[in-house]
Amino acid sequence: MNFAINSIGGIFYTLFYSLFKKHNIYHKLDLIVREIVRMGIESLGVVAIASILGGLIAVFLIDQRLGAYIPDFYITEAISKSVIIELGALGASIALVGRSGTRITAEIATMKVNEEIDALKTMAIDPYDYLIYPKMTASVISYPIMVVFSEILFIFGAMIFMVYIKGFGFRTFLFGIREHFRMLEFIQSLVKGAVFGMVSTSISSYFGLNASKGARGVGEATTNGVVYSVVLIFLFDYIIIRIFSLWL
Repeated sequence: MNFAINSIGGIFYTLFYSLFKKHNIYHKLDLIVREIVRMGIESLGVVAIASILGGLIAVFLIDQRLGAYIPDFYITEAISKSVIIELGALGASIALVGRSGTRITAEIATMKVNEEIDALKTMAIDPYDYLIYPKMTASVISYPIMVVFSEILFIFGAMIFMVYIKGFGFRTFLFGIREHFRMLEFIQSLVKGAVFGMVSTSISSYFGLNASKGARGVGEATTNGVVYSVVLIFLFDYIIIRIFSLWL
């Protein structure tokens, strides 16, 4: 219990200290761009596969459970709402936790075990400023973009089932998606992406900075980073939904 409380406190300290400490962003543009490439572009494959398969599974289950009771047109509405409000942001973020979050934790934990973090402090270089801030900035940019990418592929996966397997009209499918699109719901998904990115990166960085010595410490830090990231992503998902429910 004490470990969980201390960890949550350390995670939020890492988050706010990295965000609100005075940074010279122009001197770190190359680091930020490199992190955007590693966090976003290099994760396109895993997000694409997860999203397409997620869309296929979601529309199949909706059709199997409700197809006999509602017209096919309303299945497209259910897919549109569920993907834009929930599935796109959650699917992309959890895939990125597995792809990028683990990398961040393992990299920083290995630096801590090899005493490279201490070397940075000896040279008067703040690890939060040099290591974590570029990753945090890159996550705020990359996660919302990947959420949009995931939403498009979720809908593409659903379209494969509805059009090519079930024989639903292609234009009718696209009309149903467009008819039920709401900008505020889309903005909500972008906000989720940015928040999930910051939370996941701060968690991964915190456990990396506090890893114990040896290979076992790196493994435990990586495991804790994934577990806490997934739990807090769901927690913040609920909080954001409750906030946006005031307008939706």
